[in-house]
Amino acid sequence: NSAAFSPDGKRVVTASWDKTARVWDARSGEQLLVLKGHTGWVNSAAFSPDGKRVVTASLDNTVRVWDVPGAISRPAEQGEKAEQGEQAEQGEQAEQGEQA
Repeated sequence: NSAAFSPDGKRVVTASWDKTARVWDARSGEQLLVLKGHTGWVNSAAFSPDGKRVVTASLDNTVRVWDVPGAISRPAEQGEKAEQGEQAEQGEQAEQGEQA
């Protein structure tokens, strides 16, 4: 598992055994995004140099690139959405709205 700051130091991305990566507010600790789509543990996550994307690598032998500002993932093969907010009891999440 890993954790990395965004280039501006305002966000942190974490990789997890639960097959997700999460983006956090570095100051408040608030969870901002849940990046779902991998089928295996996510063992690495990092921001792009401009802070607009996150790249994740997983034990499912895939790498995914996520567009963080609009919360829309750009995985290599699927158009899944990154999700916002805390995990609901049933594992459902509210999806963030359209890009501004």
